[in-house]
This record gives sequence, structure tokens and C-alpha cells, in this order.
Amino acid sequence: MAAAWIERVDDLLDGRPGVRLCAEWGHVSVTLGGGHICEFVSRAHPEVNPLWRPPWRTMDPQRYRAGEHEQAFGPPPDGRLLAGIAGHSISFDHFGPPSAEETAAGMSTHGEAPAVLWDVRRQLAGESPGIEYGAVLPVSQIDCSRIITVDSRRPIFYCEGRARNLSAADRPISWTEHVTIGPPFLRRGDTLIDMPATRAQAIEAYYSDRMEITPGSTFDWPNAPCPGGGTLNLRETPDGRYCRYTAQLIDPALEVGYVAASSPSAGLLLLYVFRRADFPWVGNWQESGYLENAPWGGKTFCRGIEFSSTPFAVPKRETVSKGPLFGEATYRWLPAKSDASVRFLALLSEIPADFRGVARISLEEEEVRIHEMGTSRTFCESVDLSFLRGGSAGV
Repeated sequence: MAAAWIERVDDLLDGRPGVRLCAEWGHVSVTLGGGHICEFVSRAHPEVNPLWRPPWRTMDPQRYRAGEHEQAFGPPPDGRLLAGIAGHSISFDHFGPPSAEETAAGMSTHGEAPAVLWDVRRQLAGESPGIEYGAVLPVSQIDCSRIITVDSRRPIFYCEGRARNLSAADRPISWTEHVTIGPPFLRRGDTLIDMPATRAQAIEAYYSDRMEITPGSTFDWPNAPCPGGGTLNLRETPDGRYCRYTAQLIDPALEVGYVAASSPSAGLLLLYVFRRADFPWVGNWQESGYLENAPWGGKTFCRGIEFSSTPFAVPKRETVSKGPLFGEATYRWLPAKSDASVRFLALLSEIPADFRGVARISLEEEEVRIHEMGTSRTFCESVDLSFLRGGSAGV
């Protein structure tokens, strides 16, 4: 039987405590401040963590104080989020900035979940070890938690996110798995992003003056229109200084969606697989040395592949009032005194240096089969597909 174990770590990231789920193949790590999944590392590629580590020294977000920490991390509402952000975070129960009134009342960007201290509620023993960790969000009155388990033999982890409405009122919510990748996995002119998306829309012009795509335009993924004519292939990660965001609709004909990031020069592919009913949208965010305010400093290179219930990061009132996009809902309801859950898995796969990207995936006989773009090559990874159908996968 392959060995797997759980470690409590006092200095997981910049002196911050967390938990590391270990196996013979490598490890997955989570911070307790903000609940971020900050490491997903294979021993076959020990120097390559696909998940973004900010170039600034982070701290647990619950320690952030406006005034005291604004010079390092920026003012509210972003400062608290940026103080602690790393890798794969969760945006909950909204996606985007709070309203002006909420900001004045102390709320921060992307909701309470990434801005509070999470606690480990239980450890899961056995061949697939894991933890349940979470936090009660005091303003939203929602108990938010994750159960993460690791495969003992292969570089795979499974996650079930849970939310319990503690109040007597129905609540509109956004639920975003805010995956951000960074160097050395993310490389200009190399890294490719693929997903089974159909229609897409670019964010409006207020977002950036260096998007290099037409603000507010709608298009078919991945070819975004440019202001001067022609299109930009958003699968690619070009050189240059820019910042852009587009929202993609996952094909409504599918039951299972995915987003894949491949780094051929690193020989590694990161694949997230999720139920489309949970996450019909993927946000494609790219920051390449554009943002100069604290803490970005004009030196940040990262890319978000954010599977979500919500297409755009805007105040919740705007999300609700605008309604559907491309005929798809842009938020979900969490009824009074009720529970909701989402499920996804993530895996690392070896790829050759001439890999062209992911054309599609198929789920067959407890395998994820990754079909390469423009070739007949297929890469197979054994997974517990019953997890996506509602099984336990060690949970």
C-alpha cells in the first residue's frame, strides 16, 4: 500500500501555519489564513508548483488592519484579500469587490471566506488521507468548509466544498474556485489554457487600458476581437505588459467541465475537472506587469483560471440585477437553513515538450483521457470518477 500522511506546518508560507497532505508522489498544502490551496507539487517535478506564489511577502488576512498595512498591501477593499492570497483560493459568498456601502462597513473583495481564519475540523485517515477545514462567516451567516483528500498513488486531489446557511433568509451567492497559476509553471510563449467553452465576453474598458482586446465584446472562445482588427488567441500566454479578463461559458451540453493549463517546457499539465451544474463559468484573468499599485509593484506575472457560478467579478448587487448572460444564470441561491455543495478534482499529468494543448477530455472506465490538440495522442490518468457522481473518494 502506498504511504500517505498529514503534516501540520508552522511555516508553510511566509511564516504562516497550514496543513500539508503528503503521499509518495508529492503533496498538497493549504493555509489556514484564508483557506488557500497554495501548493500542488509532484516529486517528479519538485521545483514546479503550478499554483501562484505572490512576489510579495504575504500574511494571514485576518491580521490586516487598514492604515497599518495599506502601504504593503493596498487599502480596502482589496488590501485584506491581497495580504493573504496565494494559489487556489475561494471567492465566497460573492465574487468581486463589495459595494461602496459594504466597503465602508468593512467588507473586503471576494467575500469573507478568503479573509478569515479557517480551522481544521477533522482529519481523515486511511489510504486517501485528508482534512475537513472551514470557517463560519459572521456577516453572511454561512458555514463554509472544504473536505480535501489526496490519492495515495497518483498526483490527484479531490475537493468537496460545503456551505450551510445558518440564517432564516434565502441568500443569493457566488461560488468561485479562484485558481491562479504562476511561474515557474507559467511561462510566456509556452503555457496554454484550454477549456470546453462556447461563448465568451470581455470585461468593460474600466478594467484596463492594456487589454489588447475589444472591451465588452462577445466572441467564441478562444478568439477575442482586437480594437484594430483581427483576433487574439486567448489560449496562449504572450509576452508584454497587459491585464485582461474574459468570462467563458462552459458548453451547456456537457455534464462535466474542465480547465487545463499545460506547460510543455516544464513537461507538466494541470487539469481541474468539475460538475458543470456547479460551475458553468470560467474566468480567464491575466496579469503581466501591468498593475503598479501596492502590492503588485509592476512585477507580477500570473494567470487566473477561475471556475465559478458567476462570470464577472463585480459587486453582488450588480450580479443579481444584471441577470443571466448567454441564457445562463450568473449566481445561485442558498435557501434558509439549508446546505449546498460543489465537487471537483485536480491532477498533474506528464506531457512532452511538443505538447499542443488539450482538445478535449473523456471520462471512461475510471480514467480521465486527455486528447491532445491536433494529434491522435491521448494521455490517460486513473481517477475515482464516482466522486464527481456523488461518491466519497475517501471523504
